[in-house]
Amino acid sequence: MKRGLLFSGAVVAAAIGLAMVRGTARAGAAEDYYPKRAWGAFEGGQMNTSLLVFRDLNRNGVYDLGDRPMSRVAVELDKPDGGTIMRLTNVSGFANFRMSAVQRDLEVVDPGHYAFRVVPPPGFSVTTGNASQQSDYVVSPGSPGDMIALSTTHPVGLAADLTISGAAAAGARVSVTGPDGVTAAASVDPNGRFSLPAAPGEWLVDVSAGATTERRRVVVAGTAPVVLSAFSGKGGPAEAPLPVEHVVGFDDLMTTPGVFEVPSGYGGLDWYNLVAMHQRFTAGPGYINTTMSGEFIAYNSSGHPAQVFSDKPFDFTGAYFGVGWDDAEGETLILKAWRGDEPVYEDQFALSANGQVYFAADYRRITRLEIRTQHYWQAAIDDFAYRTGR
Repeated sequence: MKRGLLFSGAVVAAAIGLAMVRGTARAGAAEDYYPKRAWGAFEGGQMNTSLLVFRDLNRNGVYDLGDRPMSRVAVELDKPDGGTIMRLTNVSGFANFRMSAVQRDLEVVDPGHYAFRVVPPPGFSVTTGNASQQSDYVVSPGSPGDMIALSTTHPVGLAADLTISGAAAAGARVSVTGPDGVTAAASVDPNGRFSLPAAPGEWLVDVSAGATTERRRVVVAGTAPVVLSAFSGKGGPAEAPLPVEHVVGFDDLMTTPGVFEVPSGYGGLDWYNLVAMHQRFTAGPGYINTTMSGEFIAYNSSGHPAQVFSDKPFDFTGAYFGVGWDDAEGETLILKAWRGDEPVYEDQFALSANGQVYFAADYRRITRLEIRTQHYWQAAIDDFAYRTGR
């Protein structure tokens, strides 16, 4: 029996289809497949008109390298009809207003004069001098939203109002010496709490209670208010500082967006219930606004207590803290530290999603640090600083 050539159905169908294509007349010229836009007709689409708000970390009034976007800042827009609308900046720092000459249910739909106004959160000031900006909008058929601005907005920089605050024994006297060498007394309330305006640089804080005086050297970096750990009233820590300084920013744990449980051994310490995360992995504005270095921060997982500990004593010197979500504005952070089984330090202070505070801890020779929040919201943490022995 003579064997013929066998072809699968798919091959036969492909061959037939190829023959049909080759035998079909062309539908049009190249211009039909790659048409040019007929300019002048209305597009009917939309486009954002935006304003950028950034954290001016070096406080120089210029959006430059090192500055970061600021999330959840209110930006108002006054419209030609006399109405005002507000939008919050997103995780990239932009307040977006949708613009279209055709879609009438958006924010910017009529030609005319518009005015933008940035409303800083409490405790922040504008550094760029342009919180209010104006522009005229005109109809422009064929543009993405069929409308354009005759002038665009410029970035608006915000910086935290710098303060040094702390707590001492009731009746204590507090004096501070600023970077300019001038010494002044700080006002202390009946509970021993004090707060005073500060400028970037090194400060000396002296707290006197009875016959003892405790002195702290405080460096105000210019990026965030500083909260001091409670003064002991015993004339300062008896333990000398450990010699080797460390700062971990959680950026070397992972290279892609996501979350990663901080493992024991990281930075030579042991960690429990702390998670590292890319700052934009969630929509929480506090994660964006707390990040100081790199792109990653840490937080106490599910808002529950976390711990940093070691068999060998270490000094916790400080860290930047914020709260991850704006629903938890004003959450209280509670820090406790032990030396073996003996509790030796405890502090509490308020957190914000709008920006971080730097907690200058000065916890000496501890073996365990607990990080918790009063209402079990996530505390955002960056640039955790500590000292170890050689």
